[in-house]
Amino acid sequence: MGHWLYEFSGCPDSGDYQQIADDQEPGYVVLRERPGGLGIVDGFVQESVDDVMMVARFRWVASGDLASA
Repeated sequence: MGHWLYEFSGCPDSGDYQQIADDQEPGYVVLRERPGGLGIVDGFVQESVDDVMMVARFRWVASGDLASA
């Protein structure tokens, strides 16, 4: 077993980046807390997975506006 490479793209405040993960298969969603967001999260959804190369690609999605909920 090896390590997975996660590729994250589309986030306006962090730009595109990569992260090495443990040897478990990636999930479908990666959430994060927005700085100063009081627990409000945005995150990334899985776009594709290459099981042979062990690369998972994720794209950023914006959180909803709680004021309009």
